[in-house]
Formats: sequence, C-alpha cells, structure tokens
Amino acid sequence: MKKVLLFSLVLVIAASVLASYPNRSVTLVIPWAAGGITDRVGRAFAPYLEKYLGVPVVVLNQPGASGAIGTDFAYSKPADGYTLLLSAETPGVFRVMGTGKLGFDNFEGIMMLVEDTKVVVVPGNSPYQTMDELVTAIKENPGKIKMSYSGPGASGHIQGLLLEEVGLDVSMTPFGGGSPAMLATISGQVDFTFGNIGTVLDYLKTGDLRALAVYTKGERSPAIPDVPPIADAIPEMARYLPLTFPNCILVKEGTPPEIKQVILEAAQKAVQDPGWIEFTESSFYNRMHDVQGDAVIEYWKRWTSIVAWLLYDAGVAPNSPADFGIERF
Repeated sequence: MKKVLLFSLVLVIAASVLASYPNRSVTLVIPWAAGGITDRVGRAFAPYLEKYLGVPVVVLNQPGASGAIGTDFAYSKPADGYTLLLSAETPGVFRVMGTGKLGFDNFEGIMMLVEDTKVVVVPGNSPYQTMDELVTAIKENPGKIKMSYSGPGASGHIQGLLLEEVGLDVSMTPFGGGSPAMLATISGQVDFTFGNIGTVLDYLKTGDLRALAVYTKGERSPAIPDVPPIADAIPEMARYLPLTFPNCILVKEGTPPEIKQVILEAAQKAVQDPGWIEFTESSFYNRMHDVQGDAVIEYWKRWTSIVAWLLYDAGVAPNSPADFGIERF
C-alpha cells in the first residue's frame, strides 16, 4: 500500500510540474559567439518566444569547438524544457570530426527557424560572367581554379566538396573564417567562394563581387532574382539538393511531450508575429518553420548521411560515419 501511495504521489507531483510549465525563465543556448548568423537569429527570435511563452527567455552564448561546447552544455541540463538549444548544422558531424560525442539523435526537435541562401560569388572584375563559364574553366583547368572557404567542415567547405563529388576539381584553401574567405575573393586571391546572401548583398551593390548562382535546385532568391540556381549549370548537383544550413530549436532527449508541446505552440505563434516576419524578410532569410517536431531530426538525418561521408571520403573527418551507424546517402 505504501508503494502505491508513493507512486501516486510521484505522479501527482510530476503532473503538477508539467501543468505549471513554464513558471520561471527559460535559457536559450547559442553554441556560437556573438555576431554570427545563429547568434543574430537567436537574439531576434528570443523576444517573440518570450512573448508567447510568458516568461523571460535568456540568451546564453556558449561558443567553441564548432558548436560542440554549447551543445554539451545544453545537454548537461535537465530535460525539463528550461534549457533550449538553438543549433546550427554542426552536431551532424561532431562525431566524425572528433569535436564532440553528441549528435542530433541526442535531442528532440521543436522547430526549424531560418536559413540564409548560399550564393557562388566571384570578384567584381572576374572574367567569369556566368556559372556556366566558371564550370567550363574548372573542367579545362582541373585543380587550378581557386576557391576560398572558412575552415574544415564548414558550409563553404562542404559545398566545395560537393563540387568535387560531381567531378569538378577545384583548389580549395581555408582562410580561418567567413570574412577572410570573402575578402580573399574580393581581392582576387581566389577565383570564387560560397557566401550567404545576407553577407554578400552590399558587395554585389558596390560591384566588389558578382553573383553567379544560388545554391538551390530550382528556386531563385528574391534578393537577387536574376541569379540562376546552381543546378542549372551543374545538373548533377540536383541529387544532393536542397542541402541547406538552417537554425533549429532543440530540447534534450527525454523532455516530456507536454512540455515540448507548450514550447512548440509558443514558437508557432512567435514565427507568425509581424515583427519576426519583418525581420526575416528584411534579412532575406528563408523561413523553414513548417519543419517541426520529429521532422527536424529526420531532416538532419539525411543531411548527416550526405555531409559526414563527404568529409570522411575527402580525408577531412578522422572517424568513419559507419562507426556511428550513419548510412551513406
């Protein structure tokens, strides 16, 4: 009888906790330094999430190890909905890159937020006027057309590896960050790079850069509607697209479904707020809010199966994806 009463008491307390969620501030962990796209998105989104959760949402930057430190920090907290993780794509490759032991399968999805379309850019005085011309040059000069990227495993590196995957041999050079990689292109040290539309728009307006293609299968960006999709010039790429690099809201595995539902409903209202919509439109971000719940983790499963093997096959990742049960795409 005592065991039954104790069990009943535990159920009553648990139900009370769930019913009262949230009753204190919620922490939104951003595993990157201030100033980047994930930080910018997180700080813009937090006030709207706060508005509809009804409690303060505190933004906490925990940068380091390509997001692994902040991800570990979020995972170290109880699965009670009071610690949320605003993640970028890197948990998909922590294990193969040796930067962390966690992956997206250690979390549960709430909602995708936004992604900033990638665009192929060349110097303003480049001889290449179209993506077709750049592709022709790469084919005629294997290993000699130079491309800059921020660092191993970063989005630009992944996109360059995909070029190689479809038979385009380019010379890729890391520059230690997105800004140095972009400046290397503007100055003509390299022939091209991949950048975010939000980053390159001002350079396109001044003529320092020229856009040749957006990194999509068929869609064009409203920011640069005259620029064609990369799959037009490289049809072989279509198999891997869309391969985006969005932000998403995650919670630790084991978070009660009732709490996840409260967070999801608040997020659904937040992304419909006129202020948030204006922010995303003015930044030319692609909204991915329809990807919710389990679909978030499913999205990253496909992404990981492509990218982890690309990095391993290129000799960049020291650990085989097979060791972690990651199937080849």
